[in-house]
Amino acid sequence: MMHGVTVMLSIRETQAEDEPFVLSCSHAGESAEIDACSARRGPLVRRLRSGGAVALAAFLDGEAVGFAHGVPIEISSWGPLGEGILTLPCLYVVKKAARLGVGRRLVEAILETARRQRRAAVATTAYRDLPGAEWFLPAGFFESVGFGVVAERGREVLLWRPLRSDASPPRFLEPTYQFEPVPGCVAVDLFWNGFCPTSDIEGERVRRVCRAYSPRVVLRENCAEDRHVLLEHQIPRGIFVDGREIGWGYEAPEEGIRDAIEAALRRRQPNSSGCSADGANLGRTDVRTPSSAHIAPNDARSASACGDGHM
Repeated sequence: MMHGVTVMLSIRETQAEDEPFVLSCSHAGESAEIDACSARRGPLVRRLRSGGAVALAAFLDGEAVGFAHGVPIEISSWGPLGEGILTLPCLYVVKKAARLGVGRRLVEAILETARRQRRAAVATTAYRDLPGAEWFLPAGFFESVGFGVVAERGREVLLWRPLRSDASPPRFLEPTYQFEPVPGCVAVDLFWNGFCPTSDIEGERVRRVCRAYSPRVVLRENCAEDRHVLLEHQIPRGIFVDGREIGWGYEAPEEGIRDAIEAALRRRQPNSSGCSADGANLGRTDVRTPSSAHIAPNDARSASACGDGHM
């Protein structure tokens, strides 16, 4: 019931006409930046579908009000790690459809998909008490629909719902990062994935800002859609400027990226002779090998674009 009126709730796999809503996380048409991100995400989401992923859309009386993604853990660029599990990396319900059971029905549909695929479990990474973003993938909601806690790390909570007796629990990604300086240059290490719109958008912003500082800044990219890159670094999203992580939870603002680069440039010797040969290749993808120091992921890393607590 909505204000005393009976409404019809339906769930279906995303169709072509649903893609603007789903790919933009309900923000289609709000900006050229969001629409460009949706255009980039479309081929990726369709490719994941061929590997067993699903994108489900929810409708109230024919109007799109939410969606959920299910991605086999073996091809998920967002984590966690494990075997035979369907991950639920993103669940969204628009505010006006709050507390009408939309989120619960979407979870049930993801569970049914996992059963049809003979998956051993469904897993998700949720959060507790994110300042200013308590609505974002709240762990309490998933606990209320039968998920159990596997592990907690800071505000991150790894939860799962086993579907078979032989299921093995998932594992958190364990990020590693070791800064490798570039002589005479500020080095920006960008870890990104194309599945999360927030990560995709801020990646484009990082590239624009770094180009403006050529040749004093070198950008080194690590894309988690490459499974080898994800398993090696286990960082689906992150920005490091001369080894110092920067992040806002929502998409990194260009002004903030510039400020971090300017601060790094000021820390360098004023008589620096400029970048080495590595630094001269600004803008190319230059995958390096961070290998030891643990970093904590951003607590609200996709809060502006994916997920909603009004389940």
